[in-house]
Amino acid sequence: MKNAPDKEEMESFWREIYGKEFKHNGEAHWIENQYQQNPSMEWNPVCGKDVAEALRKTLNWKGTGRDQIVNFWLKQLTATHKHIAALFNKLVEEDQIPEWLRAIVTFHIPSPPTKPIILQIQRITDL
Repeated sequence: MKNAPDKEEMESFWREIYGKEFKHNGEAHWIENQYQQNPSMEWNPVCGKDVAEALRKTLNWKGTGRDQIVNFWLKQLTATHKHIAALFNKLVEEDQIPEWLRAIVTFHIPSPPTKPIILQIQRITDL
């Protein structure tokens, strides 16, 4: 990449997009339609088998999440699955998800030089 943007240019560019507070229209008609079509969802607690099934579908050596543990080890340490499920259930049932778990980490990596220089940086977001 030639003439890569400096830190200030990057922050300015993305601040214009993500730095503005935006309120969605909570009165939109389609939202009410969704409530009528799907009046409520029943909560079914997660069990260790559910955790194992979810992990089975993940790739072993992809980038780590907030816990910094690669999926390979989460899959192999099957004794932890029931504990992971219990913690997940507690978070959902108590409706108190900590800030560190809700945080979003964004990485910027170069793209092919076919776009304007500021758009040559791709965002990779880890939720």
